[in-house]
Amino acid sequence: MQTGFTPGAEIPFEGAENFRELGGYPTADGRHVRRGLLYRGGNLDTLTSAADRAKLEGLGLKEILDLRSEGESDQHPDPAVRGAHYQRVCGMRNADGSEMDFSSRGIARIQQEKDAYERSVGHPVHDFYWFSVLYAQMPFGNPAYRALFALLEQRRVPLLFHCSCGKDRTGIGAMLILLALGVSREDALADYMLTNRYRRKIIECFLADKPADERELLLPVEGVSEPMGAGAIDAILQRYPSYEAYFAAEFGLTADKLAAMRDFYLE
Repeated sequence: MQTGFTPGAEIPFEGAENFRELGGYPTADGRHVRRGLLYRGGNLDTLTSAADRAKLEGLGLKEILDLRSEGESDQHPDPAVRGAHYQRVCGMRNADGSEMDFSSRGIARIQQEKDAYERSVGHPVHDFYWFSVLYAQMPFGNPAYRALFALLEQRRVPLLFHCSCGKDRTGIGAMLILLALGVSREDALADYMLTNRYRRKIIECFLADKPADERELLLPVEGVSEPMGAGAIDAILQRYPSYEAYFAAEFGLTADKLAAMRDFYLE
């Protein structure tokens, strides 16, 4: 592994924050995730300067996996990136399996989903607790993460996966990849939480006029919450005896396939 590199370090762009790679993290067997293969980010339509475009294309991407809804991608379409194949598979779903759309046109449907959940539990629920339930469901039966792991197994790298802010759908996906490669739960969760460092100014501006006793609950609007992220990955071991059993059941990664994946992505 290249010395002087900090795992989770932000890749600076003029038009974006929270753009980084998964390389450098240590694994239980003493190896490290290879650098220059797995990238995570947010909306790409903000990378409009010549320097940003050159830096993005300089990554040599083969695949871009967009985890946003159709509505989000219509409002902020990804630019074409030379040499990269693009596909979009929404990373969050409504109860009926349709895309959860966080664009302006999807807000009413999201409220309907929350109303239905509140009726099911019999009382009003703060958005924080409702989304905590949704996040704990994300690792299971998720077509976006199945597409992500298919690309990993096919070695379609360098790969960039992204959503709108690079923090939720992207953050859970990144934790799953790191866990699959043998990175510790602690390091996977720490990578998730780095969003709060790289979006600090945005978060502080958003929370500045919010009541002090609401700030922890409102943090996930612009940042990420450790209980939410931890809940998503801990749900795996509530359903399966091990992470390896989860990856086999959800993504068809048998022991041999998982070992081959680790041999390719680790050094």
